[in-house]
Amino acid sequence: MGEPSQDELDRRRAELEARLRAALPPAASDARQPAQDGRGAALALAMRISTEFLAGLAVGAALGYGADRLLGTSPWCFILFFLLGFAASVLNAFRAAGFVTSRGRRKA
Repeated sequence: MGEPSQDELDRRRAELEARLRAALPPAASDARQPAQDGRGAALALAMRISTEFLAGLAVGAALGYGADRLLGTSPWCFILFFLLGFAASVLNAFRAAGFVTSRGRRKA
């Protein structure tokens, strides 16, 4: 028995590929693509949540500092507005993560 020719090898390979395609479920060939898209979407959501959280804290602290400088009530306005900024940033983070819906988007 000699070695098979190149045409015979190509025919056998095409036959094997056709049988494999028929045996595998259709989603198995694209199994890697959604995982990459999911990781990118998860990273984008994590960046959005952390940015909204830090922005709420920064705005609250800045407003409190400005109110303290204006009214001379240091550090009470800073503490009050920092806590309000913290509460707002937690609420925004929950909204961004989808745990809480805003009032305008409630489902009936």
